[in-house]
Formats: sequence, C-alpha cells, structure tokens
Amino acid sequence: MAAKLSIYAYYIKNSLNLTQIEQNSPVLSIFSLARKERNLLVFTAGENQYLCVYAFGVVTVCGIEDKTRIGELLKLLSYGEDLEEGQDPKIQPEDYAIAVDKEASESVEFDHVKLKTLTLEKFLLLSHVMAQSVAIDFVERRITDTQQALENIHSSLASHGKLVGTNTRSILKTVGMSGKMVYFMVTRLSLLDKPDITWEDKDAEVLFLNLRKMFELDDRFEALRFKLEFIKDSSETLMDIIGARRAQVLEIIIIVLIAIEIIFALIGIM
Repeated sequence: MAAKLSIYAYYIKNSLNLTQIEQNSPVLSIFSLARKERNLLVFTAGENQYLCVYAFGVVTVCGIEDKTRIGELLKLLSYGEDLEEGQDPKIQPEDYAIAVDKEASESVEFDHVKLKTLTLEKFLLLSHVMAQSVAIDFVERRITDTQQALENIHSSLASHGKLVGTNTRSILKTVGMSGKMVYFMVTRLSLLDKPDITWEDKDAEVLFLNLRKMFELDDRFEALRFKLEFIKDSSETLMDIIGARRAQVLEIIIIVLIAIEIIFALIGIM
C-alpha cells in the first residue's frame, strides 16, 4: 500500500531574507538546516519532513499535517511582519500529494505524484515547481490589478479625450509596477531556469518536465507574457501623453514669462 505525504506551498511576501532566517534558525524548533543554496534554504525534522524557504517569498512544507503548527512556522519565518504593500492575503496555498510505492511505476497524476522512493532531490523538484506555481498566482493577481488600473485610465481617455480622475504619480506607479513584475518573474522567480539536478539526471529531468506540465507553468508564463506586453505598450502610450502634457505646460509657462517681460518693458518705456 502506497504511503501518502501532503506537501503545501505558501506565498508569504515579496521576498524573504534567507541570511536572517538562517541566523535565526533555532527558532524553528525541531528543524535543522539540511541544505543551503543561493535562493533556497532546506530544513528537515526527520524522515520525509521538510521545510523549504525560497528567496522569492514562498515556503513549502512536507510531512506536517497540523495546520496550527504550519501557521506558527510561517509566522516565525516572516517574523510577524505586516503584509507588504500590494500583497494579497487571499492567495490560496498550493497543495499536492506524494504517493511512495516501491511496486508502482513513477508518474505525475492530477492530485499526486507517484514515486518509488522519496529522496531529497525528488522532493526538491516538486517543491520547486509548487513554489513557482503559487508565486505565479501572486503575479497574476498583481497583473490583473494593473490591467484594471490601465483600463480605467483608457476609459477616461476614451470618454474625455484627456486624463481625468488620475494624476501623473498614479500613472507612474502603474508603469513601475508592471516593470517590477517582469523583474520578479524572470530574475527572482527564475521561471526560465531548471534545477541543477535535471542537467545531471535524465529521470529527474523527465519528472521535472512532467511536473511543470501538470501545474501548467509554461502556459501560465506565456499568458503572463502576453498580458505584460499589453501593459508595456499601454505604459509607453501613457508616458508619451504625460510627456506631451508636460511639454505643453512648459510652453504655456514660457509664453506667460515672455508676456510678463514684455509688459514690464512697456511699463519702463512709458
């Protein structure tokens, strides 16, 4: 009979300070540091009990079913900080299962992955994919919010022929947010990178690719790229409008200053 383990991935915040977490690791009680990578800390508390902390703000937990205990761990890892600006507390955690059966063939199913044996490397492949998946949920929500803001601005342009009900500051914040999301996806989330083990182990690469397909990471990434292209084009249009408006204001100021100078000159002559 297959032994099943549950694994959960939680989005905590935009980023986690791994150095600070490592230095304060004793607060994690029974967990001890098992592996350290550039953007990842792996803790273990015994056989098939893992805790992974990713620099891009996601924590995965395996082998612990006590939700209260998990909540305490997440609070410790975030050090009780308030939600960062823009974070959506309604982002649901990803959940998946690992079925370990020495007799069964390995496969990736809808709600679980079948493995002959559970090794740390195999767990990290699943953890990596789930962490990226829940982080993509965060990006999707932020992009949706940005699209809504841009839609409101474009509606104003369509109705009034000018920017009404908004200001340069809010537009620049919207433009900056789209650039921040691109940076987060490509640089911090490393959606285009594969774990090192996949370059060395063919079976690990097959498992990783099947997991990515199961969680639809590539399709979701392409959808996000399309949305970001729209946001980028809209942002460039808005920046052109802002630039033209500023140029117009400067022209008016120059004209007013010239008029004032002429008036003073006439007064002097008179």
